[in-house]
Amino acid sequence: MNHKKMLLLVTGLVLASLLLAACGAGTPSNAGFPTGKFVWEGSDLQGIYLNEDKTWTAFYYGEHVDEGTYSVNGNLYTQETSKVCPSPATYEWTFDGTNLKFQLQGEDSCDIRKASFDEQTSY
Repeated sequence: MNHKKMLLLVTGLVLASLLLAACGAGTPSNAGFPTGKFVWEGSDLQGIYLNEDKTWTAFYYGEHVDEGTYSVNGNLYTQETSKVCPSPATYEWTFDGTNLKFQLQGEDSCDIRKASFDEQTSY
């Protein structure tokens, strides 16, 4: 009887872990976030590279002017590290397949980043 209960318990635990793994294997929180080169609307000479490894590089007239890391949680993009901007900031993002747009969520103490991101569209 003990052997049978133990077998049922182990089988139940295995099935439960498989079910939890299958449910957790859904869409990642950054699904749909675009990566690649994006230039700011109105200027083909300034913009940002958003890399799949969650790093970014800003460029201005061909020169790399800043770099760091970012994270995405749903429709929120957070620039976590930057050489120019010492504190993180979060922006809501939308992407229509061509145009990537950011809108500030909360505060951004870095005026350079805020001017580059808030209400800006890139393609």
